[in-house]
Amino acid sequence: MQRRSFLGAAIAMAAAPALAQDFPAATLRMVVPFTPGGSNDLMARLIAERLGARWGKPFVVENRPGAAGNIGTEAVARSAPDGATWLFAPNQVLTTNPLTMRTSFDPLRDLALAARVARVQTLLVVNPSTGIRDVRGLVAAAKERPGQLSYPSSGVGSFQHFGVARLVGEDMVHVPYGGAAALMPDLLAGRTHAFCGALNSLLPHVRAGTLRPLAAMTPARASLLPEVPTIAEAGFPGEETEIWAGVVLPGGTPRGIVNQVHAALAGLFAEPEVVARLAEQGIEPAVQGPEEFAGTVRAELAANGALVRRLGLRQGQ
Repeated sequence: MQRRSFLGAAIAMAAAPALAQDFPAATLRMVVPFTPGGSNDLMARLIAERLGARWGKPFVVENRPGAAGNIGTEAVARSAPDGATWLFAPNQVLTTNPLTMRTSFDPLRDLALAARVARVQTLLVVNPSTGIRDVRGLVAAAKERPGQLSYPSSGVGSFQHFGVARLVGEDMVHVPYGGAAALMPDLLAGRTHAFCGALNSLLPHVRAGTLRPLAAMTPARASLLPEVPTIAEAGFPGEETEIWAGVVLPGGTPRGIVNQVHAALAGLFAEPEVVARLAEQGIEPAVQGPEEFAGTVRAELAANGALVRRLGLRQGQ
């Protein structure tokens, strides 16, 4: 038995360099675990378009939505570790779903983290009818009127949920919807009151005056709304809510392939044309290699785990 195990390990080690040499495969597949449209889909298609043309290989984008991104993620985790199947993963899938949902994958064990690629700028807004003009005013109003103000999100454990919950705890009522698009009518009508969301989807409403921006929820001010303070400048350092995304491969993918994917993505997200195209959508390159990416995932899992315990959330809730 030991001899067989040794032989199996030796064969796997010998095969790994060959797999790396065969990369990229004849056809590449990028799984997006959400419906078409939105920041994740945009970036995934940009990667597939550019790298497919560069490598002279078909690069197919496959949308596999469901279970807050878990269905597509689980499909990639079960795929062959040969570099042919990629996952475009936002941080919710890697650092929130495993804490709030029953998942069949461990993000650090069952997936190979190749590269974080970008951050999406986020914004905290209120409906102007609330009369709230800054973050301190929002927190104060929530404390003065516990249970009377509400905030929507695309679901329990989403970045929209955690973004507001970090500030107000249980003083405001959390109202989960089926998705980001579904929550907007009630927010604009004033039936819900505050929201943390992606800047690119909120910008038209801010410019129309139907939503009031309170803070950029990122370490730096939003490039498209430079007059809006960061959450730290607004008096709440350490309460940033970031949306980032990266490319992930099936666990067990040879390190040579993982490194090649990281190198290709680092080069792509440094191209001026790509940077400019993303900036129009409130997206900025933020590339990390495999080790740094894994460190980011570990740190965010720890921070989100503390918030989940504070809010009394349970898996599958």
